This record gives sequence, C-alpha cells and structure tokens, in this order.
Amino acid sequence: MFLLRQRLLHFLLLGAALFVVFSWIGGEGGRDSRTVVVDREALARFLQFRSTSFDDENVETQLAAMSDEELATTIDQLIREEVLHREALALGLDRDDYILRQRLVQKLEFVTRGFADTGSEISDDDARAYFEEHQREYDVPPHVTFAHVYFDLEKHGADGAAALANEKLEELNAAGVPLTGAGEHGDSFLYHVDYVERDAEYVAGHFGPGLAAAVFEVPAGDGRWRGPYESLYGFHVVLVSRREEGRAPQFAEVEERVREDVKAAVIAHKAEVAIDAIIDGYDVRVVYERPREAGPES
Repeated sequence: MFLLRQRLLHFLLLGAALFVVFSWIGGEGGRDSRTVVVDREALARFLQFRSTSFDDENVETQLAAMSDEELATTIDQLIREEVLHREALALGLDRDDYILRQRLVQKLEFVTRGFADTGSEISDDDARAYFEEHQREYDVPPHVTFAHVYFDLEKHGADGAAALANEKLEELNAAGVPLTGAGEHGDSFLYHVDYVERDAEYVAGHFGPGLAAAVFEVPAGDGRWRGPYESLYGFHVVLVSRREEGRAPQFAEVEERVREDVKAAVIAHKAEVAIDAIIDGYDVRVVYERPREAGPES
C-alpha cells in the first residue's frame, strides 16, 4: 500500500491542536450556566468551528473585515447557539439519543480532518508515486458520442414502435439527417436525445445493457443511422458520430485529480492517526466474552 512520508512533528502539532479544541469543549462545563461571555476567544472559536479553519490569522482577518452590522449579526448567532445548546443540555436532550451521538462523532471527525488538512502540501514526487501505484484508477474508459430517435413502447405497443422505428430509419438515411436533427423526430425520451463522450455504464443506465452494447459496436462517423434497437422503454434508431477506445492517460492529463486524491489520502491518514492517539488516552476494557457453544455432554 502506498505510504506517504509523514514527519513526526506533523502528528505532534496535530495532537496539540486537537488538545486545545478539546480543552475548549470540555472547559465549558465549569462556566456559570446563566452567563454568556462574548469575547475575542468566543468569537474566534465560533468562527473557526463554522469554517473548520483553525487559523488565528484568518479569524483576525475575518473579524477586521466585518462591518458593524455583520459583527452584530455574528454575535447574535453566537449567543443564540450558546444559549440553546446550554438549555438543551440542561433538559437532558443529549441523553440516550443515538442520532445526536452519531452527529457528535461525525462533527469531531470533521474537525479532526480540518486540522489534518493544515499544511498538507503535496510534492511532485508524492503525486507521481501515487499515480504510478494507482494508475489503473485513472484509466479513461471507452466512450461514445451519438444521437437517437425514439418510439415509445407504451404509446405505440411493441409492434407499432418497431414498425415506426424501421420507417424512420429509412427516412433519416434517405434525407441525410445529421446528428443535430434527431430532436425533430420521434417521441420525447425520458432522458436525452444527444449523448456526448459517455461510457457504457452511463448509457446502460439510461437505455439498458442491450442498446449500450449496440452503440459501442456499430460503425462510427459514417453519417448512417442504424437500428432499430430495443431498450427498456421502446425502440430507437441511432447515429454514432464518434467512438473512442479506452486508454491509460499520461500523468500530466490527470495531475490535478491525482493531487486532490493524494491530499485526501494524506488527510484521512493523519486524521486516523490523531483519532487513534485519542483512543490510546483512554483506559479501554473489553469484558465481553462470546458465549461458548454447548458441546456434547461428556
């Protein structure tokens, strides 16, 4: 499995940042429950959690850029959130609520990922190494560009729709109707008339596997309409203008996507390391034992 080199310092900084956040969260219980203090620290915490960007400089910039009206609105939102949160806790609304429990877990995981995202710069060597190891994931599948004229099974019946499709096939080829003229013929289709550079999975999702297989087999680019082909909804005649075989792209073609994937992998790895470190700080005792199956009496 591909492993990016991680410096111990990154994990230490991540752990320290999380410790600060947990201190904020855990420290609220000692406050006077009827007193809400809106100071710089409270505003910073409010803005940081809303943006998941734990950057003091960014917070200062945000606060400085706010108009008096924006600042007042932010303060009102902070007060409302804080008071309602305290009232909900006082009423015990957090107890035995599995949905809330899951939401809190998800929120903490989200916050952890926000910290892990800090400073996750991807080097050229890391991006290329990741691409080489996961190259098959970036393969470009075969794709096709085509248009179709459709005849509705429910509207015309199977025999009627097939007959209309055969008649239209001759008409379209005799008149030399181009790809762009498909929309002027046939019945209205549930999805699209034109399909541009779509893979087999996408086409099958709209028509079913039979027609999807057909458009990837008929000659392309000769201007001839072909069919009729039966789909899940009726009968179609199709004109395939272009079809490309699948291929393996060069790194430069998918570099931006690769860098995004590497960054996501790094963030996920850092976040898991941080969560594992948090778990290690607990005294976990597993006292459950699987019941043994009763054996034959001796």
